[in-house]
Amino acid sequence: MTGDISELSEIQSFNGGYVSFAGGDGGKITQRGTVTNGGLSFENVNFTPELNHNLLSVSQIYDKGYSTHFTDKECMILKPGIVIPEEWILVKSKRDGNDYIIDMNSNLHEQVTFLFSKVSEQNAMLWHRRLGHANAKNLNRLAKNEMVRDLPVKDFIIFEKCVSCAQGKHH
Repeated sequence: MTGDISELSEIQSFNGGYVSFAGGDGGKITQRGTVTNGGLSFENVNFTPELNHNLLSVSQIYDKGYSTHFTDKECMILKPGIVIPEEWILVKSKRDGNDYIIDMNSNLHEQVTFLFSKVSEQNAMLWHRRLGHANAKNLNRLAKNEMVRDLPVKDFIIFEKCVSCAQGKHH
């Protein structure tokens, strides 16, 4: 999804409905087109004039045969056929439609390599961000089930409000 019409080619009028943004703002999807950089292209990219930043659909990347790797500084789209060795994988998540869902209620510690933590008790927000903005309940579940060694349980009872989660309307 983009708010910059100049990034699109093969533009078509499209009544895609209304999209809500963080902070209660939103916009109407009015057109659709293709985004390309010469070597990689994505079709059916929605245009919303009110959108200030481009949004990337990970499921659309995978549907085209590519995979992704995210770091703290960048997202890399990898060539088709790249295989990650099994021993590098900590958790797998099944795709359901366009969502990837990790079931925190399943008995993950039988199939997961344990993580190790030397965290102090004032780092709840750091762990919240490191673990994909997980809520306090799921962080406590990780600590109580000893899925992350030395992760302090009492640290995650209540922690300060996360601005990113509030903007994304996460619970």
